[in-house]
Amino acid sequence: MLFRKLKLVDAAQYRTLRLFSLHESPYAFSESYEDESRKTVEQFCEQLNMYATIKGTFIMGAFTDKEVLVGFVSIARDTRSKALHKAFLHTMYVTPAYRSMGIGKQLIMNLQNEIEHFEGLEQIHLWVLLSDYNAVKFYEKAGFIGQGALVKQDLKINGQYVDAMYMVKYLVNHPGS
Repeated sequence: MLFRKLKLVDAAQYRTLRLFSLHESPYAFSESYEDESRKTVEQFCEQLNMYATIKGTFIMGAFTDKEVLVGFVSIARDTRSKALHKAFLHTMYVTPAYRSMGIGKQLIMNLQNEIEHFEGLEQIHLWVLLSDYNAVKFYEKAGFIGQGALVKQDLKINGQYVDAMYMVKYLVNHPGS
């Protein structure tokens, strides 16, 4: 398995996997298939371009030896001067055929290796939807802890309310770690 930041040449493959992820696991993401499917490959290219301009903001991909994208995780550094110590993990997905192989854990590790030396970055934050408690357990094993109260009825997906939980991971050498 190869782990690397996505490049512009990966935009079409990323779009395909992103749409598949939203269709296959609608309760795992705050974005919807309907909204994302309206975006063109060019718009996915624009997103990758934008991500490339902000240090600490990128999408890490997991590729087979044949360069097939089977998983991804995205992170965005907060650009506000009062919040430069934070980054947000936005999306994470591994295709069903490649789950339970440690790829998600490796994505998080590769992402963290990429950002650990960014000056002033101390925390990674995320929202996890509670429709899948395995996701909470996964993030806890990766070192994230719940922070604050549960957000009841955070989203409404297919007519069903879904609660959310805010989590944080304090990076090495941070006072809270």
